[in-house]
Amino acid sequence: MRVAALDYGTQRIGVAVASTEVGIAFPAAVLPNDLEQVARWLEQEGVQRVVVGAPYLMWGEQGAQLQAAEAFAEQLRQRLGIPVELYDERLTTAEAERRLREGEMPRKRREAVVDAVAAAILLDAYLRAQKRKKAR
Repeated sequence: MRVAALDYGTQRIGVAVASTEVGIAFPAAVLPNDLEQVARWLEQEGVQRVVVGAPYLMWGEQGAQLQAAEAFAEQLRQRLGIPVELYDERLTTAEAERRLREGEMPRKRREAVVDAVAAAILLDAYLRAQKRKKAR
């Protein structure tokens, strides 16, 4: 099954994709925060499940960003008619930044891809959690 993760932001949405058979997440795109454009991209890629990053506050509480991500996920679910779920994304952007800096990627290039890399980190965590669930 083809799965996509979305690193939801008010301006941009980072996208990563993976096949559950292979289980490796790849950064795929950074799209504007536009429901129709994101939905079309996901349809063109043949995505069958979407994981939207849930930006909980560090202490686990909900904030305005989480509410916006939940609303976007619900709209996407209705628009696509496929499973769309939320998954905790705390620190994925910080981790993406760290990895890109360690790779000595120039700042301008990092800014262009950090959201997609954060989505890949999110998707990797989601896939590992699903694998652990199945192993139980």
